[in-house]
Amino acid sequence: MRFFDAAFAPCAATRRSAIRVAQFIMNGGESAYEAFAPEAFQGWGQYDIPILIDHDGGKLAGKVTSLVAHGDWHVASFMLDGPYANRAALLIERCGKVSPGFDPLEKDARFAVPITQHHTPIHWHTRAKLNEISILSPSSSPWYVGAKVERAYPPQPEAPRQSLAVRHQPEPEPEGEVIYGDGTLIRRYYDNVKITIR
Repeated sequence: MRFFDAAFAPCAATRRSAIRVAQFIMNGGESAYEAFAPEAFQGWGQYDIPILIDHDGGKLAGKVTSLVAHGDWHVASFMLDGPYANRAALLIERCGKVSPGFDPLEKDARFAVPITQHHTPIHWHTRAKLNEISILSPSSSPWYVGAKVERAYPPQPEAPRQSLAVRHQPEPEPEGEVIYGDGTLIRRYYDNVKITIR
């Protein structure tokens, strides 16, 4: 089982910062710039978010464990524990590109500020449902430029297995004292409150 962090979507706290960090997209012939508010994915904990390969629902590699807005990116922590975990880990080593699949739920009205020199609208999503995050093959392009795995954590060490064999250990001798007298060896042992003389 392995754990990773990935920056998957541009994050903007204000409309002005959205102008700075929004990324260009093409969707169904429509071009726009796109960014997400820090709280856009706040409902994610109410459902599982799978980690897939190339947006293929039949190639489950893992699941998201947490989401956080960090600087100019939304960052997902995830674990690889699915049937395609090994394949996903190999793709991460080769290129590390990721891409989200989401449904927009609410967004600020399209706006344009002359100083941006943008000739296309900016979509600043204030609420969205994150459906999945995909690990991409080298030939695939991420939805947002720069979306990638940023950190890989060492594999969790396996707990040491305990041997079922029980080693025989000799029982300790009871405490006592040795008394020598008249050539006779006397050992006196204390067993709880009983005193035995032999």
